[in-house]
Amino acid sequence: MEHFLRHFFVPHHSNNHRAKVLHIDSLLCYVLIFAIFNFGIRIAHRQFPNVLGYATDIRVDQLLKETNAQRQAAGLAPLTYNVTLSQAAAAKAQDMFANKYWAHNSPQGKTPWMFIQAAGYKYTVAGENLAKNFATSQGVIDAWMASPTHKDNIMKPSYRDIGFAIVNGVLAGEETTLVVQMFGAGEAIVEAPPVKTVVPEQAATSVIGVQSEEKPVAVEAPQELVPVAGANPTPIINVITNAFSSVLITPKLNIPTLTRDIAFLFMGLLIGILVIDGIVVSRKKIVRVAGHNLAHILFFTALFIALSIVRRGTLL
Repeated sequence: MEHFLRHFFVPHHSNNHRAKVLHIDSLLCYVLIFAIFNFGIRIAHRQFPNVLGYATDIRVDQLLKETNAQRQAAGLAPLTYNVTLSQAAAAKAQDMFANKYWAHNSPQGKTPWMFIQAAGYKYTVAGENLAKNFATSQGVIDAWMASPTHKDNIMKPSYRDIGFAIVNGVLAGEETTLVVQMFGAGEAIVEAPPVKTVVPEQAATSVIGVQSEEKPVAVEAPQELVPVAGANPTPIINVITNAFSSVLITPKLNIPTLTRDIAFLFMGLLIGILVIDGIVVSRKKIVRVAGHNLAHILFFTALFIALSIVRRGTLL
């Protein structure tokens, strides 16, 4: 046993005065092992999602609170939660899952404004932020605030209302949690008959990573949404609000945490062996003909692969 440990972890004549775990062939094995590990986790997650999965705790109340906290810290008025905008956000999230896309505009040409109008929200200015695969509400807000274009949407003074949808589903073959944040400023309420409005296609403007639109108020539209006589919208609103108010997933083993812990343990092991290697070589005054460059490159490649398989959220 002592010979085995010395051969693998300590420079010795049996391993050409370099710990076996630092040899080039060993480092190549680590890369292969991490690739197999990543593949195995994906398979296990599909078979046992309640045991091995992605923990998620994203809630509308927290998103609203943190969004308004950011605005108020900058001296801006807080936004009012709007159920109609949340209905539009939920419809947008469902459409992304149904038509398998991750974009502001759908493959069929649907823009965010179409979902807002279809929900019955009449606006003078509107915008949309998207996020996916974040674990917490704070993580979503922090990422939006770190992105200049998304931050501009959150901090836009002309917005008065906000809506959210948080929906879990399968996108591009992977379990995905989508967060849709929609902003708006509704038209002023007047006593006269309502003015029909429409959004000209050329009025829409988009910025990289974020979408927003302003439109004229007094433009005639070909048709107007008419409420159904005797219908009570409250039950529908409650169902939609509750269905998309949060995504809470608590598997027994959280894949990002498990992967990150294993990656750091592996890094700690190799770094410790490198330290021991340096101490032994220095004390014994061992002269090596071969340099360390290639081994170090493969070492850091292995670290990169280990960290790259940790799931990260993305914005749009």
